Amino acid sequence: MGYDFFAGVEQFEAYIGDRMVKSPTFYRDAASFTLIMPANLMALRRILPDPRFVPAQVLPGIGALMLTALEYKDTDLGPYNEFSIGVALNSPDFMQIPCYNFARQAVRGSFDSFILRLPVTTEIALRGGVDLYNFPKFIAQVDFEEEDCWTSCEVSEGDDLICRVRGRKVPAPRNGMIKMISRTYQFQQPQSCELKINANGFAMVVGRGNAELVVGNGHPVGRELSGLLLSTTPLAYSYVPRMEAILYGPERLSLAAIGMFLERACGLSMEDLRELVESRKSGAGKPARKPAAKKAAKKAGKKAAAKKSELQSAIDEATGTLPEA
Repeated sequence: MGYDFFAGVEQFEAYIGDRMVKSPTFYRDAASFTLIMPANLMALRRILPDPRFVPAQVLPGIGALMLTALEYKDTDLGPYNEFSIGVALNSPDFMQIPCYNFARQAVRGSFDSFILRLPVTTEIALRGGVDLYNFPKFIAQVDFEEEDCWTSCEVSEGDDLICRVRGRKVPAPRNGMIKMISRTYQFQQPQSCELKINANGFAMVVGRGNAELVVGNGHPVGRELSGLLLSTTPLAYSYVPRMEAILYGPERLSLAAIGMFLERACGLSMEDLRELVESRKSGAGKPARKPAAKKAAKKAGKKAAAKKSELQSAIDEATGTLPEA
């Protein structure tokens, strides 16, 4: 796409189950389209878990759901598809004025949303999103179909249709950066991460005739959608036929989040970390693992490998500089 979008971004190795992955996650070839749907503002406020999440008003008294179909063709996690159902939020970067806040997000190309549901098609994408970010992911069928002038995505679980979205392949002359700030709720506090997109073609259009939505009534998520939407006619539609992306975060690393990340991604428990700190203070080498810790680490992901991951090496270096208590 003209330059190396990923240059200068350092990745760390981590484990999801027995598979080694890298963070931040690189998406080298992907495509997406988004329907911005009118939604019941009061209903959106009721489903948000924290008052710090403020639903955006796209029109006076009207909120919005952002329905985004994502086709990831080449990523650090392998190819997979995803469908995001997000509540459009006010951005803290702009004045909290109804309509104005969301309009400024659209102009800047940076959107805040609370992720309500996030069906995906592979187990590795599920585990990485749930374990590390607390994304509300579940396995579903997310199938894309291309026509001459349209792209479509059908989301279902088993025989139950969740929804079907369809968008025109409108001219997409704009190139550049788009940021999607995804908010979740983890350990009883707001959590967030950034998906930074390098779009090779981008368009946002308003009005009828550019996108369509059909909502199923046989699946709980479909019924939830029906209860939130004011109409199945989109207010706006965005189309990104080709893009690269980097998924950063999670950004707010509480002690609980750090402990969870070390345990699940590296097979390193807080007890192991405590032993490392004590050994560095005493000047001794790394102590032998306790049998229980060794068993847990082996199950978490090949912790006994001779070569340490980059993240584990960084931990060793950091613990070596800790002051005396």
